[in-house]
Amino acid sequence: MADTQRKLSGALAWSPQVAMSRQEIDEFLSGRWVARLATVGADGYPHVFPFWYYWDGQCLYLTATRTRGSYRDLESNPRCSVVVDMDDRPLMGMRSNMARAVMITGDAEMALAGSGRKITIEAGPWRGEYLAEQTLGLITSRYLLQARDGVVGTTGESFREMISSAEARDSQIVNDNTGRVFIKIRPKRIRAWDFSKAPIGWMD
Repeated sequence: MADTQRKLSGALAWSPQVAMSRQEIDEFLSGRWVARLATVGADGYPHVFPFWYYWDGQCLYLTATRTRGSYRDLESNPRCSVVVDMDDRPLMGMRSNMARAVMITGDAEMALAGSGRKITIEAGPWRGEYLAEQTLGLITSRYLLQARDGVVGTTGESFREMISSAEARDSQIVNDNTGRVFIKIRPKRIRAWDFSKAPIGWMD
């Protein structure tokens, strides 16, 4: 029983043998995943919100609106956690053991659109200072495929054209994206795992 538990813990829980290297973390976070941000609500309960994100190799960046609960939570308490993960096991079966995740705990820094305050992206190809109002296009561009990618439906180009058109000025999508907040999370702790590094030997 004890041997089985040890094998199980190596494959199904964090351990040094399944830890991801810094290069593996950078590679994984370069994907188009969803970041789930956990904040501390005014009611004392954790609140979890999904976001598109950008990782520069040192910090994580998100963009929200002032009406979103995550902004109100972080305004009063900057402490937060984020998890970015993928898990193929429900579709592919346990033998593949394909599950990866990066969990970041840290403090958030924010800049409001129109405030004139800038946030510095520390590293990577987008290194530099940015206003909050610049960040919607910056982060969205990571997720919207372009016409050159062979997209038949909405492309990055057509989306930008749509939201900048005169007809869109009073649309819900434009209203939802006014008053942006640029959020920068500087990690205090990172834990990452790749369960495929520890095949489930107990199934053999």
